[in-house]
Amino acid sequence: MIILVRLLRIALVTILCIVSFAALFEFLNAIPTHLSLSNHPQEGVAHSRGLLVFDAFVWGVVFRAPGYLFNGTIPLLIVLAVTEWKSAKSLRWYLTIWIVAGLLATGFPVSDPLRLSAALLAAAATGYLYWLLAGKSAGDWLQAWQTREPNAGRKVLNYAAYVVLAYLGYQLSGYLYYGGKLLWVSSGPEPDPGTPPFRVRFEREMTASKKVAMMDFPDPASCLKEAETDDLSTDRLKEMDWDRIDNTDEAEVCVFRLLGSYENLSYATGWFEAQGFHVPPNFSSARPYVELDGTLRITGVHSIRKDGPKFPTTGIIRRAFRSIPYSMSVDATWSKDGKQLLWVKTGFSTL
Repeated sequence: MIILVRLLRIALVTILCIVSFAALFEFLNAIPTHLSLSNHPQEGVAHSRGLLVFDAFVWGVVFRAPGYLFNGTIPLLIVLAVTEWKSAKSLRWYLTIWIVAGLLATGFPVSDPLRLSAALLAAAATGYLYWLLAGKSAGDWLQAWQTREPNAGRKVLNYAAYVVLAYLGYQLSGYLYYGGKLLWVSSGPEPDPGTPPFRVRFEREMTASKKVAMMDFPDPASCLKEAETDDLSTDRLKEMDWDRIDNTDEAEVCVFRLLGSYENLSYATGWFEAQGFHVPPNFSSARPYVELDGTLRITGVHSIRKDGPKFPTTGIIRRAFRSIPYSMSVDATWSKDGKQLLWVKTGFSTL
């Protein structure tokens, strides 16, 4: 019981601290802009200046926090579980942990001193908050657990706590494996673009996680449901295996591999509809949207509010976070003649 209660406390405090970091970071990040606005006599400007910092705070809680919670909760719980086991009560440990986590969450903004300062201050404050609520009592439960009286009900709860620890260990192995692949693509040679050659619109979009997705899904067959045939007919290309998709990068790579295997964009509407997407008439194969540069865009929209997230298909916590947006859209852009797929972009709409 002691272990389970302590784990629950750590989890709740960690979630509170992640949300606090998101709000505080956006708040501090907005202060320079707030101060730079002149005291213009017009009411509209003064009103905007007065609400800027508050809006940033709300933005951090409503929009930033869910992403930080989705990506950071499990890794932080694993690290903080280690500090519990080692009875690390020193404030400097928690300041270091949260500062590193804060820099990772904000992309190490070393080129932007103001943003970097906001991240460091927010992370330091969050580290102190965690230490105050949980860190300074780390390991106290060990002594209480060792001196406990035997109890059958307590033994069952202890086993439940061990199950939670085993789950965290399993998650840690997954993060380490994926982290190793990220390190490999970041420091090693460029991965093969695959078949058809994957491309992005802007070079900055070719992130390490997207390169990992390119390696994991090198061709159309790797994105399809298992079948006895190796045939890649037009109908077979519609059998995308969403159970293999864990993140947006993998989704974009696989959609590109499959749509790019068709001769032209005339097959796109049927492909999207086979995945359960709605294709608006003005963004369809029959009437694609014409961009300013003449390229042609077709869009498929999936209602998360109605049908649930397309990915991931497993994991209660991960699906819960993916259920926050109310819809997902996939934009597929073709060349001016509609014969070559140029890039695929996934977006989410959140209230």
